[in-house]
Amino acid sequence: DRRVYKGFSAVYGQQLAETGQIIGCASPATEASEAEKSLKINSKEFMEIVSENFVNWIPKLSSVGFQAVWAGYYVEPKMIVDTENGLFIGLRGQGFMLGQYLAKLYVDKLMGKEVPEYFEQLSLKGDGLLEKAFK
Repeated sequence: DRRVYKGFSAVYGQQLAETGQIIGCASPATEASEAEKSLKINSKEFMEIVSENFVNWIPKLSSVGFQAVWAGYYVEPKMIVDTENGLFIGLRGQGFMLGQYLAKLYVDKLMGKEVPEYFEQLSLKGDGLLEKAFK
């Protein structure tokens, strides 16, 4: 859901086939440069907004509670996936969508397997991939 809704710019999730777990994310409609301000994270209001969105998608979730909740800030404007330096950071919202694939490439690189040429751009020395490439 990419609409701006009650202070959030995106709420999304996926269900794991093996366990039935639903892992979700809610992105405040706030830029990292405004992180010093009071943001809606891990608050009762935050949980209610996220719950409302997920129950709208899957009504049976109305009787299910949260197992775990965590929060973080998007502060790195580009993806850095660098096996030489042990880094896998800056994925921002795309980490949820691209994380599994990039993790596979990361392991392939560590194992000495061939990886796509663009993977080098994601290293600390590379140009990286800015979030705006996805917008």
